[in-house]
Amino acid sequence: MHFGFNTAVQALLASQRSLYITNHNISNMNTEGYSRQQGAQRATSPYNLPGIGYLGTGTEIYDIARVRDSYVDFKYWNENAPKGEWLIKRDTLSEIEKLFGEPSKSSFRQYLDDFYTALDNMSKNPSDFSYREPVRENALAFTKHINESAARLAELKKETEVSIDTKVRKINSIATQIASLNRQIYSNELDGRKANDLRDRRDLLVDELSQIVNVKVDESKDGKFRVNISGVSLVDHTDANFVKTDTDDKDNIVIKWSNGGTVNLRAGELKGLLELYNGDGKNNSYRGIPYYQRKLDDFAKGFAEAFNEQHEKGYKLNSTENGGEFFHISDPDNPAATITLSDAILDNLENIAAAGASPGNAEDNRNLLELIALRDNGEFFDGIIGTDGNPLPKGTPDDFLKSIISNLAVDSMQGQRMYDTQNLILKNIESKRDSISGVSYDEEMADMVKFQHTYVASARMITTMDTIMDVTINRLGLVGR
Repeated sequence: MHFGFNTAVQALLASQRSLYITNHNISNMNTEGYSRQQGAQRATSPYNLPGIGYLGTGTEIYDIARVRDSYVDFKYWNENAPKGEWLIKRDTLSEIEKLFGEPSKSSFRQYLDDFYTALDNMSKNPSDFSYREPVRENALAFTKHINESAARLAELKKETEVSIDTKVRKINSIATQIASLNRQIYSNELDGRKANDLRDRRDLLVDELSQIVNVKVDESKDGKFRVNISGVSLVDHTDANFVKTDTDDKDNIVIKWSNGGTVNLRAGELKGLLELYNGDGKNNSYRGIPYYQRKLDDFAKGFAEAFNEQHEKGYKLNSTENGGEFFHISDPDNPAATITLSDAILDNLENIAAAGASPGNAEDNRNLLELIALRDNGEFFDGIIGTDGNPLPKGTPDDFLKSIISNLAVDSMQGQRMYDTQNLILKNIESKRDSISGVSYDEEMADMVKFQHTYVASARMITTMDTIMDVTINRLGLVGR
């Protein structure tokens, strides 16, 4: 009799524990990184009745397991790093596009057009100061726009450096947290049961880490969990290996291990930031911020030298003295940041050399016409050496600007397309992962009803067994008393 009673009690407890698991799933339906849990139920060992056979003894919940697919996790972590890399590149290139402002009223082409329009107007009346003043002001606005663009590129590069430091600290922080969780999980699973919620927390940290750097995860049969970056352990069970920033002989930022070895980054946000910070476009390297800084410096240097060369051939107003510098660069290593008008032009409008073959003739505008025609000269930058020591490509100033904008457009479009592709791939993997590990409200409600019915049936079985015991003990054997 007690045998049947115990069987019913085990069924009651199994249904109750299944309801607890369902309750836990529903409670964590919106918890990031949570994996649905299921109770593993089995029949208990049967009892051998001699001459009859084996009689079942009930059921038990012997384990609570996460519903998780390790292969889907591997695919997610593998594709999350490229998404992070192209997300960073897309956003930064978008900032550079806004900086150049093409096409808009605040673009380089617009400032250049305004400057040459002022020169063209001045050529109609070169002796009139009301025509000379717009030339100086538009030239000054043009140089200030170059200065501001150079400053914004430098600031963007500085922000990228700060982001690199932040990502490095984040990697080290996550590595420490994973090592700590490994210690807790390992100690909690010594009895063979899985620490499901702790494992969810650890996998969520790996998700976050996989967007920053390319990672590979391995868990051995003895429960030791390792996280590698390109084959080198970042986390080896309970030990964390840290990374740091350093600079090479070219002042480029490199990421190194704490023992001095170089971290080989194949994808991730950190790789994207490094390529944006270091990429100068040379030797097929990525065209990052230094590339556009160099191109802007080359334009400022080339434009100033070519314009000054022609301006020096002319003569000042009512004078036989040559024109001298029109633009001045105070720091040859930073042309775009320091280009401005020469002090002579700023101090006196008469120093704009409009005259050509007739020194002292106030109405002579031949040198001014040469300066205007220079804009359409395909040999504008001929013979001028760029900031990297190489000759600048031939072409007009407009062609030079177009080449910069074209490269930027190609890079930005590539960043957008690569991000869209990776985002689509990752969304498909996330959808697969959610279908496996995510909590479905409908499924949990169906399970709740199922376990509730089982619980009620088990309770009724206990009541039945109690009735049988009552009849057996209290009502049998009353005849003849």
